[in-house]
Amino acid sequence: MANVALFDPCYMSALRPGDAAFARHVLRALGDSVTLIDGRCCGQPGYNSGFRSEAKTVGRQLLKAAQPHSAIVVPSGSCTAMVRHYLPTLFEGRRGAGATSIANRFVDFASYVMAHPELERIRFKLDGVVAYHDSCHCRRELHASGAALGLLARVEGLVVRRLQYEEECCGFGGTFAAKQPEVSVAMLTGKLDDIGLSGARVVVSTDYSCLAHIEAGARGIGMQVEAWSFPELLARALS
Repeated sequence: MANVALFDPCYMSALRPGDAAFARHVLRALGDSVTLIDGRCCGQPGYNSGFRSEAKTVGRQLLKAAQPHSAIVVPSGSCTAMVRHYLPTLFEGRRGAGATSIANRFVDFASYVMAHPELERIRFKLDGVVAYHDSCHCRRELHASGAALGLLARVEGLVVRRLQYEEECCGFGGTFAAKQPEVSVAMLTGKLDDIGLSGARVVVSTDYSCLAHIEAGARGIGMQVEAWSFPELLARALS
């Protein structure tokens, strides 16, 4: 049995509180003992807006909470990328080395589950059709698209439809959507068109930030589409 921490990021804790339970359910099915780190921030909003000192402050609290754990599983690709690639750069010297050591223990949910030694004994089954949105952080920074798609391929009965313009951003980008709303909406419109052409009524992604953006846009134009995170889809497939 592995002892892991599950980091439930601040925005997911607020917008999607049920996902932590979904993730815990899947991890426990794999035989893991799970400790929850909930509601903390990785510092990404402040970091991307130029508030590096504030990002360092909240990021330090996350690293302190994560320090005792050998693995920290994160159901958000963007938060994983922030912690692994950017948060340690806010610290210098020994503290920077310590931050890097802790940050390297953070892993996105899909990659962790896909590489789990007990995965072979677990059966996932879910009949249906989903469209896969490949988030920018998953694709470009974590290089975890293969793990995500491999995990979906293990779900019996599930038809996964790849989007025609899979490599294109949904237009969220965190603070980008607030700073450049017209550009963000144009990018979102293209993504919704792509999802519509897939024929799927459920879209799944490793990043709920993307899914929240897509879901809100779809609702605004009367498009019927549900947004599922990887923890939700796999938890449903275990039921």
